[in-house]
Amino acid sequence: MNINAQENQLPQTEGIYKLEWTLQDGTPIRYTLSIPKGISSSKSVGLVLALHFGGTVTPWYSHRFLNLLIEPALRELDAIILAPDCPGKGWDNFFSGAAAMELLEYIKGKYSVDPKHIIVTGFSLGGMGTWYMAAKYPHVFAAAIPISGTPTANVVDAMGSIPLYVIHSNGDEIFPIKPLEEIINKLRKRGCSIEMVILDGISHYHTGRFIEPLHNAIPWIKKIFKNQNN
Repeated sequence: MNINAQENQLPQTEGIYKLEWTLQDGTPIRYTLSIPKGISSSKSVGLVLALHFGGTVTPWYSHRFLNLLIEPALRELDAIILAPDCPGKGWDNFFSGAAAMELLEYIKGKYSVDPKHIIVTGFSLGGMGTWYMAAKYPHVFAAAIPISGTPTANVVDAMGSIPLYVIHSNGDEIFPIKPLEEIINKLRKRGCSIEMVILDGISHYHTGRFIEPLHNAIPWIKKIFKNQNN
């Protein structure tokens, strides 16, 4: 279901919605919001911040990304999924990261979101952004799931103890797996908690084939949430 909604008229029923909001500095930001079945103000839910892949960011570019990968993969999580359109050049920079966080705080204020059950994920450009957000805002996210994206050196240096579930293909033409494996080994030696799922021979451009691997992360996510509650 695709429904257009206006600013401040946020949906309260199940569906996928195209929305727009204005940041404090006056910058408009478009985003796609997936609301799970049975949402209620009396029941807290988790939230997934989903960062889209690269390309020309046409209006509600995030809508295609959410429908193509994130919503079918994580539907059973019964969480709100927030997918912004990238407002800057990539996700792994202060401007785009701060905009996504401001939007996230706005959505948290409109729904009953469990602050201990918030994760970030993204694919390709969004995978790089996921690494960035995990390093920059570890106090916000319970876990991070970067898909088909490699962090920059400064992000690796800043990475803390946030749990990571890394999904990558050994057939990735854009982000070769060997440098990523070296980064993972370096982080593990520093004590970082990382699960890594290596897919065999899947092209970077076959985004839909990452649905099942991301879906398979749900038990890991639920375990992280359970640990957050203890």
